[in-house]
Amino acid sequence: MTFTILVDRFHATIDQYYAEMKYMRSGYRERTEVWYIGGILQSALHILPTNLYYDLKQYIYQKYGYDPGGCSDRQISLTEWQEGAKE
Repeated sequence: MTFTILVDRFHATIDQYYAEMKYMRSGYRERTEVWYIGGILQSALHILPTNLYYDLKQYIYQKYGYDPGGCSDRQISLTEWQEGAKE
């Protein structure tokens, strides 16, 4: 499986989550977003090369307005930097 296919599948999963949110009660997105999107990104961090991981985070921020960390100010955490250094 190529990285292109993996990224497309991550996008599809993220898109599906946000598409379903229009059918949920008010406030559900705010309560679940950090856990659901965070889980997807945790998986992506371990699977994708660092540049594709950051592109995925930017995709979420630009398309859905959710900043999973470091998108609005282009900062990364120490943990993310350490993971990238292992590659």
